Amino acid sequence: MRRTLVCFVISPTVLKRNANPPAQNSSGSGGKRLTGDDALNAKIPFIRNIGIVAHIDAGKTTTTERMLYYSGVTKRVGDVDSGTTTTDYMEEEMARGITITSAAVSLGWKDHNINLIDTPGHVDFTVEVERALRVVDGVVALFDASAGVQAQSYTVLRQAQKFGTPVIAFLNKMDKTNADFKKALASIESKLGVETLVLQIPLLGADGSFEGIVDVIEGNVLTFSGANGDVMTTVPVAEAAPHFTETVATARSKMLSQLTARDDLLSEKFIEALDKTEGDELQAEALLKSGDIKAAIRRHVAIIPSSSAHNVQQYTKKSGPRQLVPVLCGASRRNVGVQPLLDAVVSYLPSPADRTNLVGYAEDGSEVPLPVPTNSQTAPTIALAFKVIHQLGSTGNVDPLVFFRVYSGKITPRARLMNHSHAQRKTEAFEKLFVMHANNTVEIPVISAGNIGAAFLPNTKTGDTLYAQPLLQRLYDRNAAAAGGGKPDPTESQLPIRTLEGISAPPPAISFSIEAANARQIPLLDDALKALEKEDPSLRSAKNEFGQLIISGMGELHLEIILSRLEREYQVKCKLLRAVIEYREALAHRREISNVVLMHNELPVLEMDVVWEVDQGPPIKPEAHQVTGEEEEGSLQDEDSMAVSPHATSYVELSDECRSSLLHNSAAAASSHGDFRAARNLAEKADADARAEVEMIRNSLQSAMAESSRSGPIATLPLIATRLVVTRIAKRIPILTEKILQPAARAAIVEMLKKRLKVTDFRVLEPMMAVEVHLTESTYVGAVVSSLNEKNAISVDMLEDGRSVAAVVPMRNIVRYTMDLRKTAKGNANFFTKLHHYRDVEDKALLQKILRNLGVASS
Repeated sequence: MRRTLVCFVISPTVLKRNANPPAQNSSGSGGKRLTGDDALNAKIPFIRNIGIVAHIDAGKTTTTERMLYYSGVTKRVGDVDSGTTTTDYMEEEMARGITITSAAVSLGWKDHNINLIDTPGHVDFTVEVERALRVVDGVVALFDASAGVQAQSYTVLRQAQKFGTPVIAFLNKMDKTNADFKKALASIESKLGVETLVLQIPLLGADGSFEGIVDVIEGNVLTFSGANGDVMTTVPVAEAAPHFTETVATARSKMLSQLTARDDLLSEKFIEALDKTEGDELQAEALLKSGDIKAAIRRHVAIIPSSSAHNVQQYTKKSGPRQLVPVLCGASRRNVGVQPLLDAVVSYLPSPADRTNLVGYAEDGSEVPLPVPTNSQTAPTIALAFKVIHQLGSTGNVDPLVFFRVYSGKITPRARLMNHSHAQRKTEAFEKLFVMHANNTVEIPVISAGNIGAAFLPNTKTGDTLYAQPLLQRLYDRNAAAAGGGKPDPTESQLPIRTLEGISAPPPAISFSIEAANARQIPLLDDALKALEKEDPSLRSAKNEFGQLIISGMGELHLEIILSRLEREYQVKCKLLRAVIEYREALAHRREISNVVLMHNELPVLEMDVVWEVDQGPPIKPEAHQVTGEEEEGSLQDEDSMAVSPHATSYVELSDECRSSLLHNSAAAASSHGDFRAARNLAEKADADARAEVEMIRNSLQSAMAESSRSGPIATLPLIATRLVVTRIAKRIPILTEKILQPAARAAIVEMLKKRLKVTDFRVLEPMMAVEVHLTESTYVGAVVSSLNEKNAISVDMLEDGRSVAAVVPMRNIVRYTMDLRKTAKGNANFFTKLHHYRDVEDKALLQKILRNLGVASS
């Protein structure tokens, strides 16, 4: 088949900041400052709720600042280094130059209302990303083009995939000398299991330097000039860079090949074009209109079909078609590529109306599809609270200001919504409504479906669902009651949804005992921690058995900032004392125990034989790849038979023989009836009763096991990695009830743990942490490797970017490692850690030291 190289010939176009919106499908500035009226009047198809996510230092906040500037929201470009950014408004953020808390801002772009959430890039603030991803409809993922997918970018994009959220990738920092576009693409595909769709490629000079970007769809070179990149000029690649024409044509062909393989409509248009060009593929591709190409991209990016809101299997490389991720590139700090990125947000990411894969939950817990977002009075009002901060309210007090996303209906001032997640089903009154611009509130008269807003709500926390019946339904109910109709009849307008999927916080990674500076500040510390815990679900505090106050969080930086906030915002001075290492206990080997008798009121009710078995939990990925996302075959348990998963628990199973025995005995009793029909009915009822009784027995034993495993026999540490299998069971009374079984099961398991099993049947486990150190300069790699080896790391690996190190280290050795790392790398490093697995404390001297620190006498 004859192939002809096609050059794109289009007149140069120059577009400036705040120019009138250009024609559809053209690139350029189309922004305006967003007002309360814009938020009020925005139609649902023209709303974009997006989150910007990335690894730390990939340029999220820098990109956000350019978006705000080019859209006309701000009059100057904020700078991270000088602490003048809009979204990093906390004193700690400005001082440290990092994002700590997610911040919401709104901007207008080409007649669209974009609600944007800038999220942190540090692993210590993962919960901020989790809650942002829970309420956005699309994600802009930034990557450092010299590093590809890093630890936190891997983590947060897996979170996005969990929620079935469409993603656009932006390869930032293309101006770095070691930026590698192709390598970054390969990293995204291999680590995230997605298919990239390249919409832009970097224009490189003869020496490999970054000179601009090329729009693959239009065939234009985009350059940016003016004081802050305000002026974007588009010139055909044949004119601006003729040496690059073939590269662009090849990239366009590949993109169209990917799209036609997925999209029937575009494939039909391509076949029609082939007929017109007598089979010349390249000429046929040139005939495809940009609008048709962009529509095809939107069909396969904005709308992700899913049978369940959190079914992510179809997007992985192991099952079904992979998620399609458009890729753009630029250098935000040099003001290159941000306006086309905003164009892509509008063109390819979904509106709230496109998210057809969202579900809620009925009263019985069953899934119910969310209705299509509408502001109609017949629609129920459904909103999800995703963030809480404390601000000065109209009462003159510092009150909780709750951020929420409206999924259906609309909220107006003085509206009353039921908090269905609250134990008492509290009703919340919305006195005033706001949209947020970072930490500033703008009062508005309504927040409609698809939008994000805020209100002062005293009884609502992160993850709560707020709900109200449709207005017409309430009027019907009121009229029916007034007419003496009694209970109103349910109608179709009453939606069965009562709650939405909540927002979960990861388990703490580190704990310290904390102490107030003096006795007067103890109650102030308690109150301050309660307020901070309401804002931050990943922060936890509680008193241990010795009366010490323990504070737990996601890492050293997290707790360091909490201490700073306690002093600055609440005037509470305190200090962290000793680190609390999360040691665990586990069964050491298999043990059989016969004739375990469950007693009630000194009478036997149940007798059983059991086997205590070691259960290491789910497979653990080898080494530090649980952080980086590298795929490897096998598991750590294959190499270390005693390694324990962080997800291992203690639980109870009834063996198949045991279950069969109980069911057989009930069937035999029923079959003794003389009448055949009566015997059959009795047998069916007996079988159902027996199955319910079997589950009641297992549940009672499981409940007892869960309670007893909170305190192991060696040092009262939580007991994990233990399975109790019941192999034989015999009833000693004809009818069992939960009231009889539960205390009897509890007493039996406690007796086994304390009397029939020995302390030597158990072992102490220590937490092993997967660690990643990311350096801005490779100069310090050797020093970091040495420092990790000194911490008794069991594996140390250099990652593919040449300036990152991964290791697995005992948690006891990396407490306060942040301070050591600052000295080792002269402040040129970031440190990430997460629980990887537990392993035995085999060294006897170390075990004795640990036990002494835990207050257990040496034996």
